[in-house]
Formats: sequence, structure tokens, C-alpha cells
Amino acid sequence: QETIAFVGERGSGKTTLVNIITGLLPVDKGEYLINEESSKSLDLNDFQKRIGYITQDSVIFNDTLFNNVTFWADQNEKNIKKFWEAIRKASLLDFLDSLPKRENEILENNGINLSGGQKQRVSIARELYKNVEILILDEATSALDSETEKDIQKNIEELKGEYTILIVAHRLSTIKNADRIVVMKNGRISHIGNFDNLIEESLYFKKLVQLQEI
Repeated sequence: QETIAFVGERGSGKTTLVNIITGLLPVDKGEYLINEESSKSLDLNDFQKRIGYITQDSVIFNDTLFNNVTFWADQNEKNIKKFWEAIRKASLLDFLDSLPKRENEILENNGINLSGGQKQRVSIARELYKNVEILILDEATSALDSETEKDIQKNIEELKGEYTILIVAHRLSTIKNADRIVVMKNGRISHIGNFDNLIEESLYFKKLVQLQEI
């Protein structure tokens, strides 16, 4: 249950590596292990059900907040409890309390009545509702302004320890506090370490940090 970040310039192979980990791309040579078990022996369908995937393009439907998070689940006691737990973990309680109809408030098509940060939190709540074990954020904050990005980052920090979180990032400010950072260069893993270690050990990573003035 770590937070692991994949960083590098665009086209460095970050997303390809995540697609391999999630089973979306087959492995031609070699193998990788999930909890010391070969990926080749996994039930891929069952494994993928444990993964929540969040991109920078949050999909919001012209429907209630409840249905956007639960994908039209019945409003029975069990599902309502799961909904509120996902809302809490996604730091959406204050937002929900501000809505006149609360969970029954209509979120308009493409979320035009929401801010970028609110849309991302709805996406996070949607994945958490599914009882996932692995949460993947693929450039999930790259389209947000710096202040909103910090809010989402704080949200992610609060989830540490409960989930294995994989973050694909171009902006290094997003992943400064990750437990492990995997540096990608030319489609290969260059270095693995935490932020401070990599500043010392990887000239490539140090250059990326300097360019982004972190």
C-alpha cells in the first residue's frame, strides 16, 4: 500500500508501463509479479476489477451525484453507506453539503456546473465506490491550476496507506511525497528512489526538477 510515481518527459514510456501493469498490454518477454505472484497466473478479469483508473478527462453524466458516483446503483442501505464512504474519502463532503438536493443534485453534461477539482473528486469517489485496491492517476491533475492541483494532492495524501496508488505525472510537484518514484527515460526505467535520493543519484531527474523550478 505505497504511493508509487512514474515520471519522465512526454513519450518516455510512463503510460505504456502502467498499461502493462494493469494488463491492458501483454508482455512479450519476461514477467512481472503482483504480491510475489506472476502476472501470467493472475485471473486478469478479477485483477482489473480491483483497479481504479483516473485520467485528466473526468467523465460526468447529466444525472445525479449519486448516480455519477455509483453508476446507477439501487439506493439501498448498503449502497448508500458505500456512497457516503466514497464521498468522505474523496473529500467531497463539503461540496455535497452545499448542494440544495445533496446527493440527488443533477450534475450537468460534462460537469459544466462543476470546477475542475470537483470533477476530479467525483472521478476519485466513483473509483473508490467500487472497493478497489489499486488507484491509478494518469496525468490526473495536469489540466488543473496549481491551487486546485494542491487540493487534489492533499486528497491523495489522505488516501495513503489505504490503497496502492500509482501516479503517472509530468508535473513533479504532484509526486514529491511519493514513497517511490520510478524515473522513465527513452522507454526504460532509469532510476527508482524517493524525491531526495533521486536529486542526488539521477542527473536526468535533477534536470527535470530544475526545469520545473520545484
